[in-house]
Amino acid sequence: MKVLHVSMECYPAAKAGGMGDVVGSLPIYLNKIGINSSVIIPKYNLPWFRDKKYTHVFSGSFVQFRDLINFTVEKVETDELGFDFYCISIPGKFDRNSIYLDTDGEGYRDEPERNIAFQRSVLDWLNDKSSNFDLIHCHDHMTGLIPFLMSHGNAYSKLRRIPTFFSIHNAAYYGRFNWNYKYLLPDYDHQYEGLLDWDDNIHSLACAVKCAWKVNTVSPSYMKEIQQMDNSLSLLFRHENEKCIGILNGIDNEVWDPKTDTLVKYNRKNTWADFKIKNKQIFADEYGLDPSLPWISFIGRFSEQKGVDTIPLAVIELYRRQKNACFIILGNGSKYLEHQIMNLDTPGRVKTFIMYNEGIAHQIYASSDFIIMPSRFEPCGLNQMFAMRYGAVPIVRATGGLIDTVVESTVNGTGFSYANATALELVEAMERAIYTYSDDLNFPKLRERCVRQNFSWEHSAEQYANEYKKLI
Repeated sequence: MKVLHVSMECYPAAKAGGMGDVVGSLPIYLNKIGINSSVIIPKYNLPWFRDKKYTHVFSGSFVQFRDLINFTVEKVETDELGFDFYCISIPGKFDRNSIYLDTDGEGYRDEPERNIAFQRSVLDWLNDKSSNFDLIHCHDHMTGLIPFLMSHGNAYSKLRRIPTFFSIHNAAYYGRFNWNYKYLLPDYDHQYEGLLDWDDNIHSLACAVKCAWKVNTVSPSYMKEIQQMDNSLSLLFRHENEKCIGILNGIDNEVWDPKTDTLVKYNRKNTWADFKIKNKQIFADEYGLDPSLPWISFIGRFSEQKGVDTIPLAVIELYRRQKNACFIILGNGSKYLEHQIMNLDTPGRVKTFIMYNEGIAHQIYASSDFIIMPSRFEPCGLNQMFAMRYGAVPIVRATGGLIDTVVESTVNGTGFSYANATALELVEAMERAIYTYSDDLNFPKLRERCVRQNFSWEHSAEQYANEYKKLI
């Protein structure tokens, strides 16, 4: 079985969030169990792409309104990723220094043109004899029109019988645009035009849910939540319920291994206490935090979805109540939230990094005692899995995949959770965590339960493989 994953991201080539981690890991584990998996993404002007050697696979062109779009499919000549990796060069559309965001921090204004150009390029290659895949696995709305065009695009009749699988990494992003953009699409059978529509727009996410042979979210609880959302899409998900499932994301235990991780300054050799103490001291020497206190960290995108707006108030209130903790915050996003987070920076107490840096992220996991994830919604979440792998205990809002992975209990707990996305509830959860940290008997037991959790992709890959086989 040959499966092609179509995505905008794939770690380590291009990553903006969890989808990049998933697409960079899942194919590795599928290949291990006999599912021949490949990945194709756009070719960006990002550092990873610049020193690679490529094999030309396919070239094509099409007219998008008044513009002639030329593209080239290239295969990376390396086996370092663990799967065949293809990228599509589309000059003027993706040869930029960021995956999604313009220089002002906002999304690119030509998103419909870019996304449709990428999808048409993929389809034109699939339509050629140089391509030979048994199933197409599309990821998020940026690839959501592919199942429709494979079924009803007039030029793609030979693709009709190839199954399509659609993964939703975040249902808050729709790929919705006005019907005036219809001219960007290749010719299709107009009697099926209604499949493109939702809420009087061309709606990439809704179209994929209607047209893909199978649809999944990246955790079981998130699928339940989006079927109960307070918007019209919940009706669609309930209507398509029979083909919708939730499969929990995994992590690559070989990449995220505290014993061998080259991005960590001190690898685990003996006890977990030794691992944490040594890494805290190294980080403290460099950035001036107090290693004798519990360290609470946040790593991620600065957005309201991630609950980052509750962090400044929570930090200030925690320090008003007690000062026995240090904070490390790594991320970027909303300029307003970046400013709010930067204002927290306090020598010896709060260290902020307004950036995303994979090396610093690994060192934060290794050095921290707790990771906070105050998300308003969280399709799956990977940070809590990375954190537990490195002995950092998660403090999470109970939503989506965080419900499926973190349990607060004095008997079998793996972290701390709270119900409502408010600064006050976050403070109270952090206070419970700090209190437990001071318990020399129970905190090591809690940390031990965390590191024993197995979130490897092996189980999730088996679930995907079983679903693929049903479709084929």
